[in-house]
Amino acid sequence: MKHLIVVLSLLISNNLFSQGQAKSSIQWINIEQAEELTERYSNNMLIFFFRKGCPDCNRMKTETLRDPKIIKLINENFFPVILDARSKDTIRFNDKEYINQQPIDHGRTFRHDLYHELVVGGNNQYVYPYIVIVDKKHKPIRYLPGFLPTVRLERSLIKLLNK
Repeated sequence: MKHLIVVLSLLISNNLFSQGQAKSSIQWINIEQAEELTERYSNNMLIFFFRKGCPDCNRMKTETLRDPKIIKLINENFFPVILDARSKDTIRFNDKEYINQQPIDHGRTFRHDLYHELVVGGNNQYVYPYIVIVDKKHKPIRYLPGFLPTVRLERSLIKLLNK
């Protein structure tokens, strides 16, 4: 009987304390969920556009976006979305369907129309990776193009949150 009580108490205490632990990765959601949540709550959407095979994108994913400070900052203050900027998928955003209608042989300009739509205010810089912060009205409010080391991304996001 004592063993059963010990085991049960260990399970309960482990369960209670593990729920408050920091997340070890960014809790990415799909764009439809993020759109709905930004309308309902005050947090903005953070969209991380990447390109497959992009060295800076991979570096940002493995270094910057795995830093515990960045993970905590993004998970607590944004609805994070990760999208392939060259995807051929149809994406519905802001009551409009976006596709990638360009042929692959367009090379550097081959990109998804949603990527184009959201970075157009960032002086059409088609660079990878690219972070766009979108408000609850689904309008881009901040552009963060290119690779960002942890310190720069943290500084940029904190500055945005303190406005």
